[in-house]
Amino acid sequence: MERKSVLAFIAAFALAGLVLAQDKKAADAGGPYGLPTLDQVKDKVKPTEEELKKVTEIYAAATKNEAESKARAKENGTDRKTLEGYISIGRSETINKVKEVLDKDKAVLYDKLVAGSQPEKKKKK
Repeated sequence: MERKSVLAFIAAFALAGLVLAQDKKAADAGGPYGLPTLDQVKDKVKPTEEELKKVTEIYAAATKNEAESKARAKENGTDRKTLEGYISIGRSETINKVKEVLDKDKAVLYDKLVAGSQPEKKKKK
């Protein structure tokens, strides 16, 4: 009986560790579609109040769209490559919408910020 208690304790501890790791990963993920967070945009691009309001709305819509795309893909059993294609399209659309809101100088800064936030692609050996 004591052995089962120890195993249950170990399993609970491992599960808690997985949950914390997932939360940390989600927090590190950044903005929608892996874009920079709003805080990063505020710090680096320094948008006006009006621009920031519009960027916030764009990010909120993009976050919702990303979640819906992933949920739909899971429900329909969509393969990974197809989902990545949809995510890439959403990312491009979001970048373009944000750049339309910003003036030219800030759009260039946003491009640099986006380029710095792109995840490194795995190299095939």
